[in-house]
Amino acid sequence: MNIARAEEITSHIFKDKAVIKAALTHPSVTALTGEPNYDRLEFLGDSILGAVVSERLFSLYPHSDAGELTNMRKAVVSKQPISKLTAALELQKCSDCAQNIPFNEKRVCDIYESVIGALCVDGGIAIAREFVLKTVGGAISDHPNYRDYKSAVNEKYAHYDYRVVKETDDGVEVELVVEGKVIASGFGPSKKQAEIDCAKHAIEGNK
Repeated sequence: MNIARAEEITSHIFKDKAVIKAALTHPSVTALTGEPNYDRLEFLGDSILGAVVSERLFSLYPHSDAGELTNMRKAVVSKQPISKLTAALELQKCSDCAQNIPFNEKRVCDIYESVIGALCVDGGIAIAREFVLKTVGGAISDHPNYRDYKSAVNEKYAHYDYRVVKETDDGVEVELVVEGKVIASGFGPSKKQAEIDCAKHAIEGNK
């Protein structure tokens, strides 16, 4: 176990070293020594991670509905993306685990979330939130699937309008009109989805 390195990764010096020690202790160690492990802290950290990411997505993507925001959050906080974070992988190296326990995504993710919980317990929710945003914030704002194209259109054009061209059983076709000129078109199963598709074409090029 390397507590000093974990503190370096989190940029937080723990007042209660027992908290970060527990956060870095796999349950397999408890079975051998009886020492506290990260189970409870992982529960807390998982909740904080979800809440912080949800809050950030809500602020960044005002035109996305609840279903879209849920899919975005899942893409950020599920085991696969979390287990690839540099901070998560480095924290896992600081932890203690019985030798017969396999290295996998869940193990990396659990350590990361337990450390978030430990940060909250030792330093408060603001410290935990800062760590989450520092380590996953880029994934939220940089991934192309997360881009809010309707907001981008709103920022780019002062005056514009989405005009429905036609509606069929297959879906809705819309055009984006800027100062009387059609600059993009889009199609989707609903008017809202068609507008999103249209906005994407307007920003990335009408394909």
